[in-house]
Amino acid sequence: MVEGAKNFVAGPFRQMYEGFQSGEALDELPDYVASRETPATNPALAAKFPLNIISPKSHGFLNSCYANVSEKIKGQGEQFVMINQLDAKARNIQQGDIVRVFNDRGAFESVARISSDVNAGIVVATLGYWRQLNNGTVNCISSAEFGDMGHSTTFSDNLVEVGLA
Repeated sequence: MVEGAKNFVAGPFRQMYEGFQSGEALDELPDYVASRETPATNPALAAKFPLNIISPKSHGFLNSCYANVSEKIKGQGEQFVMINQLDAKARNIQQGDIVRVFNDRGAFESVARISSDVNAGIVVATLGYWRQLNNGTVNCISSAEFGDMGHSTTFSDNLVEVGLA
């Protein structure tokens, strides 16, 4: 337990912008905070957008740096979304189809990669692609909400739907 702990964002992560240095009091004993957008925590939203999306870093780019370099794009491949076979079948999606991933905030198109590496109910699309070179990117569907401590991002706390483009 830490008495008097305050919410803060370390300088390198807030890029010295003091407006993100909120300083509100934190609970002395940290606890689990549920995601905002899941079927369990937001069933009405999940009825429209039943899939959770996870958006990890890409291997070929450094954030979005180098995502316009042809050799890096060649190594990383086209913008893609990984989807479980059960979810793909329910949406008549085949391997290699161009799909639209969307929610109320936006949409992007990508190549469907059907994979058992992704559990049913979850899709994965990597960060880093440039929207100028693609029809949207995974950032188009992300929430601008902050997480609970340190004003962390919530780019992996989003519900979406996937359909043929």
